[in-house]
Amino acid sequence: MKQSKSGFTIVELLIVIVVIGILASIVIVSYNKVQSQARDSKRKTDVSNMIKALELYYSDNGKYPTASGTNSSVNGSWYSSDTTSWSSFKGVLTGAIDTLPSDPKNSAGAVTSVSTAYNYAYFGGSYCGESSVGQMYIIVYRLEALPKEQASDGDCTTNELGSAYYAQGASFYRSAK
Repeated sequence: MKQSKSGFTIVELLIVIVVIGILASIVIVSYNKVQSQARDSKRKTDVSNMIKALELYYSDNGKYPTASGTNSSVNGSWYSSDTTSWSSFKGVLTGAIDTLPSDPKNSAGAVTSVSTAYNYAYFGGSYCGESSVGQMYIIVYRLEALPKEQASDGDCTTNELGSAYYAQGASFYRSAK
């Protein structure tokens, strides 16, 4: 009587291992892309919530908040989520927003507008030809997986603020009254 041996050959085992490796790498790449898209979605929601809070602040005060002498990674005229200036900004917006969001990655020590850092930056002042301070603002942020975007509300034909940031890969929302 013949006895049959059961089992896998080394070649069959290697093929299975290679197929599992390929599938695992596909899953990891897809997972990373989904995570990036989720962070981008959060960024867009955060910016939308900040816009609503700033419009509420404007409605109550007749101007947008301006930063002065704060510890920002941009300069003293900006608030940025990677520094202590963001808590100052949160204090200014008390009553307009419960929790001021920070970027999901919130890269410390780098400027969103001129590097590949991920944080939020806010400037409120007088650009776009306004004669009085607090009649415009810009929020600069960076997206990972989605295309960069630029949006504005109002007219900004003089000293336009935002195009240089957009050219360097950052997204922005600008409002001018």
